Amino acid sequence: MTGSGEILPGGFVAEVVRVGDTVRRTPPADAAFVAALLRHLAATAPGVAPAYLGVDERGRQVLSHVEGRVPWRDREDPAFFTDAALTRLAGLVRSLHDACAGTDLAAGAETVCHRDLSPKNTVYRDGPDGPVPVALLDWDLAAPGRRIEDVAFAGWHWATLGGDADPAELGRRCRLLCDAYEGPAGRLLPRDELVGVLLDQVEGTWRGIAAGADRGEPAMRRLRAAGVVETVRGWHDWLRRHRPTVEAALFTG
Repeated sequence: MTGSGEILPGGFVAEVVRVGDTVRRTPPADAAFVAALLRHLAATAPGVAPAYLGVDERGRQVLSHVEGRVPWRDREDPAFFTDAALTRLAGLVRSLHDACAGTDLAAGAETVCHRDLSPKNTVYRDGPDGPVPVALLDWDLAAPGRRIEDVAFAGWHWATLGGDADPAELGRRCRLLCDAYEGPAGRLLPRDELVGVLLDQVEGTWRGIAAGADRGEPAMRRLRAAGVVETVRGWHDWLRRHRPTVEAALFTG
């Protein structure tokens, strides 16, 4: 606890503090866009995101607190990575994309993407099949984009990459996400592009951290000091080597 609230775990880049039934966060770079997006989602896809409640006297973004569990330690519990969890996650992402497609927020792109989907940015609650995602947090990087970008991003954040990880399992998880996202209506996603998008995202992640650290950005310097650049670069090399296996599993079940 602090004099102004309870500091919540997992806020590696932005400070996140709970005050009563609200959460106060360091404002994102494009605060106006994020505010407009969260207001839009509250009206068109209720529950997908916290409600935007304005700005406090310290200039912090004020959001509603969403009850549940956030796995801010990436691999703390296998229950957060089950097929049931992936299926529910795909539904949340589809709701986001459908709510934003064709709106001014998408600015001529296919939709608006979250762009930072990961377990630590997801609220879970217990259901009949174990804990499942119920809401998405941390919308700081949200921007216009393509549906496949968020699906690919979720694919590698809800899987294990590098080392002795099974590349076929990564492909299977990506296939499950695509199947659950599309449902029985048919193909919405260019699956043949998914692994290429994923590779670009992994490479962009380690290069972005390295560049930010070189510019002296404190959060990026902390990430580099923690070895994240080397880890993610290793994932990229691993994925390039195993791309055929991942793609085979993506298209065969």
